[in-house]
Amino acid sequence: MNLKHPWEPEYSKNSKLLILGTFPSPKSREMGYYYGHPQNVFWKTLAASLGVPEPPYEVEARQRFVREHGVALWDVFKSVNIDGASDASIHEAEPNTFKKIITGSEIKTIFTTGRTGTEAFNRLRSGEAGMRAVYLPSTSPANRKTQATPDYDLRWSLIGKLIRGELVSSAGMKELDRKTIEGGVPSLVLMEKAALSVAYAIRDGAFAKRPRGSEKVLCVCGAGNNGGDGFAAARLLENEGIASEILFIGDSSKMSKETKHQARAAKGCGIPVSENDLSKITKHKIIVDALFGIGLTRELSGMYLDTVKTINKARKSGAYVLAVDVPSGLSADTGEALGGAVTADETVTFAYSKIGLTIGKGVECSGKLKVADIGIYR
Repeated sequence: MNLKHPWEPEYSKNSKLLILGTFPSPKSREMGYYYGHPQNVFWKTLAASLGVPEPPYEVEARQRFVREHGVALWDVFKSVNIDGASDASIHEAEPNTFKKIITGSEIKTIFTTGRTGTEAFNRLRSGEAGMRAVYLPSTSPANRKTQATPDYDLRWSLIGKLIRGELVSSAGMKELDRKTIEGGVPSLVLMEKAALSVAYAIRDGAFAKRPRGSEKVLCVCGAGNNGGDGFAAARLLENEGIASEILFIGDSSKMSKETKHQARAAKGCGIPVSENDLSKITKHKIIVDALFGIGLTRELSGMYLDTVKTINKARKSGAYVLAVDVPSGLSADTGEALGGAVTADETVTFAYSKIGLTIGKGVECSGKLKVADIGIYR
């Protein structure tokens, strides 16, 4: 049966995050609002995550509930051919568009309930939205088994943690960064403080039981600001009496303004810099991964994927790896490895922990996680 979505998205200019279903079930359409099946535990689960009482079984009460808590609701598909409430039966589907909702609100994170909706959104609409969707286990009565697993509780707890400011998404972190800079703190000051936290982590971690001159640290840097953190960290390590070297991966003409500045400063201090030579990685026992930061949304390929694989190979051979902000190749939002991701012994992330460091591959890839205060506040 071909069906068109029966109502508009639920959001306001104050919405902080968006939760997408796949398409309204027959019971939801009958009620006239999202997650209307009496046995669907969506409202109970959402309320538990937020730490508040569950709203009554009334459309108006549920509308007030989500608006008061900064939550927006909609569905991935605008029209579908579907049998009953079975997502698996969906075909000939047309996705909704999301730019209007995102630009008309404060939404910085998108969640999708169920695998079908998550895969469809990330394949069809993540580019338009500018962010990948974070998977949430389904709350429908047909998925009772998944609702008794640790992953269910962990993933649904992300809603409350984001609303309370305990975690941030990549878009949320960029917004905080932008506001801090516009508030008068230069981006290079933030970069210096970030790099200093990385240098101290290397000093107090990898060199806790090593003499300062026993090993040279290799900072693997990309062209973005994450790479700038790596260039600056190499210079600051030298100031700590720890010899360093830099391997730049990519096209140097594409360096950000801040990274160009840090590259000049590192070279001015006499730190050796080489480009796109992966053999350097296997010659070092301490590696700083500053290839990609929180902005990565596409899958790695070519030289970048080879670099990640070579870092992981070096780690398997005994190298100590510290990741800057997030392990390169890891989605800071979803915890997915985008084609491949660095597995670090330690990750120093800045200002706030990121969603992707707490779920999925992020837990395994980040190793020991440290949140460093660099002067970015809400």
